[in-house]
Amino acid sequence: MRPGPLSYAADYLSFHTIAAWFAFPQRFDRAAATLARARSGGAVSPGQAQSHFGHRLFIEIDPGMLTHRLDEKHLDDEGRWHWIGDHFLDVDDWSQRLSPLAHSPAHREIVEICGTRHDFREGRYYRTYVQSLRQHRPVRRNGRHLDTIEKIDAYFRYYVDLIDNIERAGVLPRNRFQRSADTGRRHRGIRSLWHDLVERDIGIAIGADGRLVRHTSGKHRLAAAIGLGLKRIPVEIRLVHLNWLEQQMALFDLPPASALQKALEEHRFE
Repeated sequence: MRPGPLSYAADYLSFHTIAAWFAFPQRFDRAAATLARARSGGAVSPGQAQSHFGHRLFIEIDPGMLTHRLDEKHLDDEGRWHWIGDHFLDVDDWSQRLSPLAHSPAHREIVEICGTRHDFREGRYYRTYVQSLRQHRPVRRNGRHLDTIEKIDAYFRYYVDLIDNIERAGVLPRNRFQRSADTGRRHRGIRSLWHDLVERDIGIAIGADGRLVRHTSGKHRLAAAIGLGLKRIPVEIRLVHLNWLEQQMALFDLPPASALQKALEEHRFE
């Protein structure tokens, strides 16, 4: 499933002028060439890349392909933090910034709830949160402290509902004109409306070797899809490694923007 026509239209309206849209391939090609010479850092606005490539960045994959996530923040040599989500092309070495999904507490928690469902009180995470509460160290989730048993229960029920709905309907694609439809409004006390409004599709990055990794949003939905054993889910490409793009340029004998569009159309990644 892909976003509907309203989402496609919004992609193009995000540019100030039609001329800017037509000029994007040339700017993208120049940015890729500059990045290739520098061999460090990133380039290209994610919003502009999404506006130009549009629905091609939305694909369906087997969630089992995603075994690692890319850390969103990293320290440079001068000790400054950088957020990798502010660009669409990247040329840095990711080897020290990839971590297994199975090492993520949030991932393990959702996979556990897939197994326990309405018996969530029998799960290790529930018991840990209750113990933390009794020790006056309530955990903080979704921007709120789980400082009562009722809030802990509501938190787990929210994800039980999410998992049940994903099992029935699959992972539903988002677009910027719709709210989350996964769990309705029954758990508003444990999850703010803002979280629903800013939620995006599961984000992925294409690594230097074409390998797909999770990037930015969607960790809970991806964990639920994996825990449920789903075979296809919608995802959004948010970051592309220049090394992989250069391979596509050589394969198709095309400049960067055209090579990326061709590769996206043929799903040339692993």
